[in-house]
Amino acid sequence: MNRTLPEVDSLQAEQDARVVVALSGVTYTYEGESAPVLRDIALTVTSGEFVLILGPSGCGKSTFLYLLNGSVPHILNGALEGAATICGKSVAETKVAEFATDVGMVFQDPEAQIINTRVRDEVCFGLENLCRPVNEIVARQTEALRLVGLTEFGDRSIFELSGGEKQRVSIAAVLAARPRLLVLDEPTANLDPAGMAEIFAVLERLNREHGTTIIMVEHRVDELADKVSRVVMMDRGAIVFDGAPRAAFSSRRVVHSEEAVVVPTASWFPQVSEFAIDLAAASRCDLPVDQVPLSVDEAFALASNWSMPAEAAAAQNKPQPDERQQGTPLLSIKSLSFGYDRNTPILRGVDLEIQSNAIVALLGRNGSGKTTLARMLVGINSAPAGSIKLEGRDISRLSAREIASEIGYVFQNPDHQFVTDRVDEEVAYSLKVRDFGQEEIAARVDEVLEIVDLHRYRARSPYNLSLGERRRLSVATMLVLQPRVLVLDEPTIGQDHERAQLLMGLMDRLRKRYGTTILMITHDVRLVAEWADRALVLRSGRIAFDGRPIDLFADDGLLSSTGLLAPPIHELSRRLAAQDPARGLRPVLSSGDLVSELAASRAMAMK
Repeated sequence: MNRTLPEVDSLQAEQDARVVVALSGVTYTYEGESAPVLRDIALTVTSGEFVLILGPSGCGKSTFLYLLNGSVPHILNGALEGAATICGKSVAETKVAEFATDVGMVFQDPEAQIINTRVRDEVCFGLENLCRPVNEIVARQTEALRLVGLTEFGDRSIFELSGGEKQRVSIAAVLAARPRLLVLDEPTANLDPAGMAEIFAVLERLNREHGTTIIMVEHRVDELADKVSRVVMMDRGAIVFDGAPRAAFSSRRVVHSEEAVVVPTASWFPQVSEFAIDLAAASRCDLPVDQVPLSVDEAFALASNWSMPAEAAAAQNKPQPDERQQGTPLLSIKSLSFGYDRNTPILRGVDLEIQSNAIVALLGRNGSGKTTLARMLVGINSAPAGSIKLEGRDISRLSAREIASEIGYVFQNPDHQFVTDRVDEEVAYSLKVRDFGQEEIAARVDEVLEIVDLHRYRARSPYNLSLGERRRLSVATMLVLQPRVLVLDEPTIGQDHERAQLLMGLMDRLRKRYGTTILMITHDVRLVAEWADRALVLRSGRIAFDGRPIDLFADDGLLSSTGLLAPPIHELSRRLAAQDPARGLRPVLSSGDLVSELAASRAMAMK
């Protein structure tokens, strides 16, 4: 059908109006740097899309997000090349304040974004600064709280809210301005699994029911893969993939670390997609893109109808139960109770022993007492006499220097422990104050910087590193002392899956080489499943579980009451085992183990 010129113009105008992000040839270099952090970016995002941005630490994801509201180049100074138009406005020619009602930004830590003490005041604050009429402010505040499922929370104190609820308040405050584009930078990084699920459910509802355009950076993809409409993968500042989620997770790729080292990866893969790839590889066949699962339901349907060839099944080895032997007790905790306010205890009668040469995960909801317990182990919070012993020595009788020589603590926020303005000096600091010789200091610093992949940045300020790099530096400052116990508070925040695996691989080598005990506070159940020998779960300041991760994830009631979720592979393996008990399948924690279980079941059926 031939269209008249006015009709063509009208159609083009309508299409242009639907374009929210239009980038062409965008290259950006920070002031004082020679290498660009964004390289020849071309991307178009239209109204109603839900775009997930993935990539290794240091690949430019956060810089890309800052471009979307003009912080790049107007606040984070540098050279911007190419054409960048956001919500119809040229980034180069538009001030950040002029994007306030077009682009809503939500960051990792809700407490860093919230500035009021009452929920209603926080949601209204931005509109008040925009001088909106009172009636409009009240109506929009009510609508925004309804959208995030907090209708009855208007008069609540911010301090009474969980981490997930605080993040929902942050989102509501942004939504009240009715932005055309919602931009989120790892909004669940500091949340427990239950809080993460809350946020993902809110975002899915905003996108599907209200047509909100969303662009988000997030490493926790297992519960997100089936909710997004598009995946963009970045590597070394460039877009290397842009397409549908099934296509994104249909094959393994390679990425590059900050030091341009090629890393083979199943990076950012949902476990169920990784399982499908492993299953197809074991069956020696290709996996059609349209069969790549994005949820446990889809993976269950795929596995239920999959027929593994006899010769492939015979070649697989059935996994054996993990029977790691724990060493002798290193830390002993007896009847430990503690509270900053005597009338409100945080820890209540904690009893446990922690062995040497073990990796122990400490889990629980935000506010359950995990960090408080960890800080008592290193003397940041004073322990009652006789309640904590390190190889029989009462910690309350040891000096801070004596404790620090044997128990290292890596803070959740790495910036809280830096004391110098150079990376290498930061690593060397603890050795210098202990009067180590210059040659040994130099040797240890070189070794540790190589281990954590920061040797190229030894002359940089710690504060000029990315969050992932700062996290590795904070670990390095403790590793250099070769402690008996290393306490890691959320060690993988800001790390992509490969960096998390490398970091935990390092922890595993430490425990094998030096007998180091690793106690990691984490919300990452996949990390626990893959690396922990033992799981401890705190609930309201008490030990609610102490045992193997495989047993933890089998207890649905406990998981629900403590805000935890089982890894997708464990849930999938349980469903497959329950489907046909005669097959003898066991619940497992890894994709490879589940493929081996299925192969062994097939081999048994052929006999």
